[in-house]
Amino acid sequence: MLDVKKVKYHPSPNLRVAATRWFERRLIYKGKSYPVKNLLLIAAALLLIIFLAVYFLLAYGKNQSDPNLAIQKETKELTDHIGRFMELPTGEQPTLATVTDQDKLKGQDFFAHAQNGDKLLVWPVARKAILFRPSTGKIIEVSNLVSGAAGQSQPSTDMVPSTENSSQ
Repeated sequence: MLDVKKVKYHPSPNLRVAATRWFERRLIYKGKSYPVKNLLLIAAALLLIIFLAVYFLLAYGKNQSDPNLAIQKETKELTDHIGRFMELPTGEQPTLATVTDQDKLKGQDFFAHAQNGDKLLVWPVARKAILFRPSTGKIIEVSNLVSGAAGQSQPSTDMVPSTENSSQ
């Protein structure tokens, strides 16, 4: 506010200010004169900053209250996208995992064409797995799960699961 100057205010009876020029007036406080338009701009900027801070804090708090919400949303988007091209198992929600290190998956036939960032959808009850590449929108591999000796499906330990089960 380089525009501040010390003045002695003596209103003139001849001074007439048009109603449309009210923002060009000056506010005098403790012997200093402040332009009204500068004060209004500062007040508007502060209100905007406060509004944005409250908005982002509420949005952040909403995401923190349910961390699985984003995972469930991503799983639903992927199943909807893939479901347009092929029949998917019904009655259960798939488990979602992301390929993070394709080198660790070399030697496994299912992951022969996998790249980092590919998504793996696994339906344990239906015993089905789909490898999907979001960057190209293509299904890379589809396979039935192989059971281990204990009678349970053997997930790959080289995948980072997004969630244990996204239906919770």
